[in-house]
Amino acid sequence: AVGRAVHAVLQTVDLATGDGIGPAARAQSLAEGVPEREADVAELAAAALRAPVVRRAVEEGLACWREVPVAAVVDGVLVEGFVDLLVEAPEGLIVVDYKTDQPAHEAGLDALVDRYAVQGGAYALALETALGWPVARCVFVFARRGTPVEREVPDLPGALARARAALPSAAAGVG
Repeated sequence: AVGRAVHAVLQTVDLATGDGIGPAARAQSLAEGVPEREADVAELAAAALRAPVVRRAVEEGLACWREVPVAAVVDGVLVEGFVDLLVEAPEGLIVVDYKTDQPAHEAGLDALVDRYAVQGGAYALALETALGWPVARCVFVFARRGTPVEREVPDLPGALARARAALPSAAAGVG
């Protein structure tokens, strides 16, 4: 519920200034049935806005789209999902995916990045198929109190291949 609330806040607030976080956190916390977590939702959303990939997009004036629906038929299978933040950078598209997992140690974070890499690969696969544009990076932003942790999928072509290999058993989309 907190994660959904944080994602909803990040869809609407000003990426550059964070304006609107307080009211959005209040509304989304109520909508998710966790009004007692309003401060946490606001704090995690604010942390995500401090991530280097988000700051770069804002500071360089890069084109950004939020909560982008993506769908493509790949090898006869529909691959679909929602990209939290899609950034058009000179080197190609950057997929940004916000995460609210709170691993206690670095090894836990590494395990999460490995687990989520296929999701990032699926987003890249769907975007490249649908748009014909290269996805240069997939970055997971772990929103946490204080400084957010940003982790890039270390081998995006490998993650893309893993996502493609997983398709025949996929009954539903990615998301």
